[in-house]
Amino acid sequence: MPNPRQLPHLLKLLDDDSPVVKESVVKELSEFGPSLNRELARQRITLSKDQQQLIASLLEEHNRAWLREIWPELMEIEEEKEKLETALGWIAEFQYGRAYPSKLTPLLDKLADDFESSVRKRDALTLAHFLFTKKQLKGVDTDYQNPFNSNLVHVIEQRRGIPISLASIYILVGFRLDFDIEGINLPGHFLTRASAGKQNYIVDCYRGGRCLDVNDLITLNNGALLPLSDLLQLECDSIAIIARTLRNLQNAYEQEKNEETVALMKDLLVAVEEEGGDEEESEEE
Repeated sequence: MPNPRQLPHLLKLLDDDSPVVKESVVKELSEFGPSLNRELARQRITLSKDQQQLIASLLEEHNRAWLREIWPELMEIEEEKEKLETALGWIAEFQYGRAYPSKLTPLLDKLADDFESSVRKRDALTLAHFLFTKKQLKGVDTDYQNPFNSNLVHVIEQRRGIPISLASIYILVGFRLDFDIEGINLPGHFLTRASAGKQNYIVDCYRGGRCLDVNDLITLNNGALLPLSDLLQLECDSIAIIARTLRNLQNAYEQEKNEETVALMKDLLVAVEEEGGDEEESEEE
């Protein structure tokens, strides 16, 4: 754990000319994660604009280097849902910093435990109601392009996300409960297919975990009936979900004109597409 008492000393060392010293300082500052700003405020340390920009730039560079280095290990994971959870967990750590106390896996574990302890009828549909009604995980209605909408830790803690991040939570919590839930890679609006009993349902996690009816499917398909059989053909694996998430992040960081992180997302996407053979881009959602 970082030592808050060392913070004033570390900030002074940022001006050191030695690359070795600067790298050491960046590593120690990165351990504070998002708590760095809170600790600065608590100690009443005021940074100049130049200092703020320098710290932000150095921490981003440090986190990008870490994610780029660790990403090839993802391809060694064989189990589909483990691969998905690992990738999305790393993305959360990249954005928040690895010292951030909340981690994706324990948050998903808690959601599964809470469901089991509070719901009598346990199936994929009651899980959707639990997550998107009782736990109030909802679709964002403002700041849609924010890259943190793809950060599952952020989504769980803030209870707001975009379709694919909410669907990923549903899929990964359902996996813990042995429910049959998969992604539906519909262009423009990510959905899920959930099985309960012998029936398949299309669940829209962005709109409260609703099961879509015929009218909903017509609306999604611009006024033409979209058969369930066609939707089921769009069922996708974890590689496709990871790739689509990376495209969303690429678009979000392009909006912020963060060229270095855009380049990182492109490189990670290439590695994922090489494994999955998925080069078709979907609209952002």
